[in-house]
Amino acid sequence: MIAVPATKNKINNMEIVSFTFGVLSVIAVVFVAVIVLSVVKVLKQQNQINNLQNELNQIYQFINNGNSEIHQRIEKELENVHRRVDENHSYIDSRIDKLTATKQLIKG
Repeated sequence: MIAVPATKNKINNMEIVSFTFGVLSVIAVVFVAVIVLSVVKVLKQQNQINNLQNELNQIYQFINNGNSEIHQRIEKELENVHRRVDENHSYIDSRIDKLTATKQLIKG
């Protein structure tokens, strides 16, 4: 059996350790890069969610304002209808009173 000098064994061990540290360094860099990209994506998603919530709040307020305006218009139109009905009722009452008075004059 051939004896391997001790210095060659030490060099071989050093190469293995250096290679291992190199691989671990690359893995660490990739891992850190993945974490940074993930954090950036999460922050972008949170920003989009906040923007969408703000838009939804604005839409909700717009709808509520529209509903209020519609209810006000309905109330105003209902008041106008009631006023016109009262005016027509008064007009019809006065015409009936006139007709009754004319009828009594003719009879009487």
